[in-house]
Amino acid sequence: MLERQSYQEYRQDNDSGQFLTLSYFYEVAKRRALYFAIPFLLVLAIGSLLTAAWPAKYLAHGTILVESQEIPKDLVRPTVAALANDRIRVIEQRIMTRDNLLTLARKFQLAPGWQERLSGTEIVDFARKRTVIKPSELKLQGQRKDAIAFTVGFEYEQPVVATKVANELVTMILREDVRSRTQFASETTRFLAREVKRLETQLAANDAQIAKFRQARMDTLTDTSLLDDGKGLAALRAQLLLLSATYSNSHPDIVALKRKIKALEKSADTKNAKTDTPETQAATGSTSTASATARPMGLDALQTQRLSLKDELNRATQKLSAARLGESLERGQISERLEVIEQPTVPQKPVSPNRPKIFAFMVALALMAGGGLAFGAEMIDQSIYRSTDLFSLVDSHLVVSIPYIFTQAEVQRRKTKIITSVAILTVVIIVGLIAILFLLPPPDILFQKIMAKLFA
Repeated sequence: MLERQSYQEYRQDNDSGQFLTLSYFYEVAKRRALYFAIPFLLVLAIGSLLTAAWPAKYLAHGTILVESQEIPKDLVRPTVAALANDRIRVIEQRIMTRDNLLTLARKFQLAPGWQERLSGTEIVDFARKRTVIKPSELKLQGQRKDAIAFTVGFEYEQPVVATKVANELVTMILREDVRSRTQFASETTRFLAREVKRLETQLAANDAQIAKFRQARMDTLTDTSLLDDGKGLAALRAQLLLLSATYSNSHPDIVALKRKIKALEKSADTKNAKTDTPETQAATGSTSTASATARPMGLDALQTQRLSLKDELNRATQKLSAARLGESLERGQISERLEVIEQPTVPQKPVSPNRPKIFAFMVALALMAGGGLAFGAEMIDQSIYRSTDLFSLVDSHLVVSIPYIFTQAEVQRRKTKIITSVAILTVVIIVGLIAILFLLPPPDILFQKIMAKLFA
């Protein structure tokens, strides 16, 4: 039996929720399945190819530890006093020079097939971008503080090449550290040795001036009074005895006194015998010259200068001894040094790209492309599919609703479909529970593996 219903009553019953029902979306999906499937499958296929063809990069890295000095610093102080972090930064700058990176790229054939088309600057930038040198936290057993360590690695498409380059970088860093520390210690030792030699030369010159000054005074005393009263020979011998307690037999003062005593013994009968002989005249001339040279600076000033030079020489000698000990530490590699605690090995898994993330992004992009095209086609299509579309074209008084009358067979088929769906769903749930309990790992471990795959 037909039942008449006005347009306003029909809209209140059906049209208000027409766009929010699942049946509406299901009907749209059936009509626009082709519009959705073509762009979805096309974008998904292109995205899958890009994800699979994206070159993987492998990171091979090793860990270098900064070892402390084995001998206590209270006993032997190291020559190199720079902090470990500062030394590492300096070494990194020396390793990452243009010449070193070009040599590294040519040795291991980095960027094969491109080196003919790339300039030297581009190859250097490529190698520098792929090199990884960064500090890392390391906790050693039995130590309260974190040890100073850093990671050295190289990222490349071929894992074996990445391992070779990383090992070469580790070797270069160790070699550069030993070379720089040894060179610094050697330069310090050479500088202090030159300083000690300079002070010894100045001290020897000062001693020579003091000796000339004393010789000049002794010659003056000998010429004026000591020879006149006949006590010159005894005075010279007494002075020789005093000076022998201080200086060696090769000292200029000792040699001069012995020469004068010998001359006085030969010419004891004549007062002017020494001045008449050529040797004595030469000695007198040199004495007067020495007196003239030493006259600007007195004996007290020379002795004060000698004490100051002697003190400086002692301090420089002590520093030189400490520098030589420090150099021995550096050459024997007993001081603070770098040690490889983890050698670079061939990586088994790539670090990039993250294929699950890329594939998930491609799936989302394919869904947006298919959904966008299907939605656009539905919005542009002006065909009549619903009663609301008909109401926009026909007068509401000409439209009536005819209720659908279900037959007994349709009701039975509907019940059978519901029972079958419930049974299939129950079997799926039971099979899933059996798989979770007996076949799959525990849920917490499975969840960790899934998260690791998604966010690796």
